[in-house]
Amino acid sequence: MNTASGFRLPSNVRPIRYHVTLDPDLDNFSFRGQEWVEIDILEPLSEIVLNAAELEVSVASLERSDSMQLATSHIDLDEDTDQLTLRFSQTIPAGNAVLRLDYTGTLNDQLRGFYRSRYTDIDGNERFLATTQFEATDARRALPCWDEPSIKAEFDVTLIVPSGLVGISNMPIVSEEPVSGDRTAVRFETTPTMSTYLLAFVVGDLACVEAQAAGGTQVRVWATRGKEQLGRFALDNSVRALAYMNDYFGIAYPLPKMDHIAVPDFAAGAMENWGAITYRETALLYDPDNSAAQVKQRIMEVVAHEMAHMWFGDLVTMEWWDDLWLNESFASWMGDKTVDHLFPEWQMWTQFVSHDTNAALGLDGLRNSHPIEAVVDDPAEIRELFDAISYSKGGSVLRMLEDYVGPETFRAGLHDYLREHAYANARGSHLWDAINAAALREGSGLGIPVNELMEAWIKQVGYPVVKADVARSEST
Repeated sequence: MNTASGFRLPSNVRPIRYHVTLDPDLDNFSFRGQEWVEIDILEPLSEIVLNAAELEVSVASLERSDSMQLATSHIDLDEDTDQLTLRFSQTIPAGNAVLRLDYTGTLNDQLRGFYRSRYTDIDGNERFLATTQFEATDARRALPCWDEPSIKAEFDVTLIVPSGLVGISNMPIVSEEPVSGDRTAVRFETTPTMSTYLLAFVVGDLACVEAQAAGGTQVRVWATRGKEQLGRFALDNSVRALAYMNDYFGIAYPLPKMDHIAVPDFAAGAMENWGAITYRETALLYDPDNSAAQVKQRIMEVVAHEMAHMWFGDLVTMEWWDDLWLNESFASWMGDKTVDHLFPEWQMWTQFVSHDTNAALGLDGLRNSHPIEAVVDDPAEIRELFDAISYSKGGSVLRMLEDYVGPETFRAGLHDYLREHAYANARGSHLWDAINAAALREGSGLGIPVNELMEAWIKQVGYPVVKADVARSEST
């Protein structure tokens, strides 16, 4: 059963909590996975459809709360749509159940999904670690799942870690138990309700520097062993940034720890996995003896951008990828606001106009530009949205909106939006409604309602061009 688009999942099953154990093999670049998922079946059905890609599912079964157990009669993976269909020989009634899956996969070298990252250690030896990059649609390469941002659930993760290596995931470690083959089963606390693309895990020879932020949050910067001291600048200033964001958002960062992890092979600049942010090494590590002074600003821009996502994207998540711009635009704007607060001498807003706004105008003047809010369906289309329109034009429009309604009104509306949609999903229109309501509540005399103003900017390609003519006479 497919939706009309062919890529979207049916809405007849909702995951509640994933329990997943992953056993990576860094010698053979493969992994084994065992998963059981607590699900809610919303209507009688005889097949369950979820996402998987490049995984070999060997066992799948279902157990209902009344002890009814069913093995699948057929397992089919459609490689074109990344949909895994589990068929059963009888109709399953609505209600709660547990889906159990055993599968294997490859630690690929494509820098997406669950992949291997190659590097040279401080002794000149070639080494590998296993890490993840799931945005936008690659969690399905590590575990069968409902890989859409609106289908949130909790996650219990266990990593089987070889002796001498470290395991990291979104939450703190709750237990470590020896298993066969000189390995350790590292079990992590249950995550908050969140989207699959924000799940993360890393296994490798890593070390960290750490500090405790106000409020008790554990903050760490991880790198391959021998490079951890290069994380001091990012560590010290992420603690300062966290204090500022806790105050600005009016909601304290909700996880007990925040890890910043430098990954040797990493395609994006960074990724906002909740509580386990991953980065390119050059976007996180600063060498006081060899790095250029400008590297400090680049590190702070990226760190602040990703930290802003902890609220705007992770706590409250877009319903679908056509609102990706809202995640990225807000993080770009909020990241610069945070850096400007910490380092006012850097003149971040002057740089914002010269870099972000001008970059947006340049791209938006082309015939092949796209609206800020673009309709997407195919995963390949989603990847095309990570551009200056989503980041820079969107950020410029948000800065314009803050100026239009006033900074305090904007912030009050943002507080209402975050509180109303925490641990859930929202659309851009929900934010405009919250800011407009805050303006009305505070007596701001808006000439144009926020929703009407923003719809005009985000749904059209290009920007208005104003032309003026000056008429002069001899008497003037």
